[in-house]
Amino acid sequence: MRRTSHAGFTLIELLVVIAIIAILAAILFPVFARAREKAREASCISNLKQIGLAVIMYSTDYDDRLPLANEYPAAPPPADGYHQGPPGIADVIEPYTKNRQIFRCPSDSSNMFEVQGTSYDYGLGLLDIGMPSQMMDAPWGMEPSSTALANDYKPDWHTAGPVILYVDGHAKVKTGG
Repeated sequence: MRRTSHAGFTLIELLVVIAIIAILAAILFPVFARAREKAREASCISNLKQIGLAVIMYSTDYDDRLPLANEYPAAPPPADGYHQGPPGIADVIEPYTKNRQIFRCPSDSSNMFEVQGTSYDYGLGLLDIGMPSQMMDAPWGMEPSSTALANDYKPDWHTAGPVILYVDGHAKVKTGG
């Protein structure tokens, strides 16, 4: 009688392979999540830089003054059509942006964009309608490269910290608090 050998895996070998795959997956999933968040953060930085460029173009057309606008878009006009709230920053710089999607942070977990039309806090309450206008080269008497112009509405959307746009047009993540 002849004995034939079967090529294949034993149950133990199959369980070892499954265990190795599970361990690798447990190691790699957090890495993938961090990489995905870094990509969202980079997209948010890009959005704020584009907003910054639009603000710079606006100020060039308006005697080097920063736009006065509310952070949120104007309310739709009521039935009488006469009253509408003050314009939001997205409305004021719209001729320079042409795309409202730059006002959406990809990490906006609070749905601010859907509710308010923007994920970013513009002017930090200092450039609202009715406030004194500020010069681009020295807003509030400060250095433009260290003066915040806009930032994520919520500081905890990104793991490293909020993304901030400065008056000179650069944007970066504020780390360490």
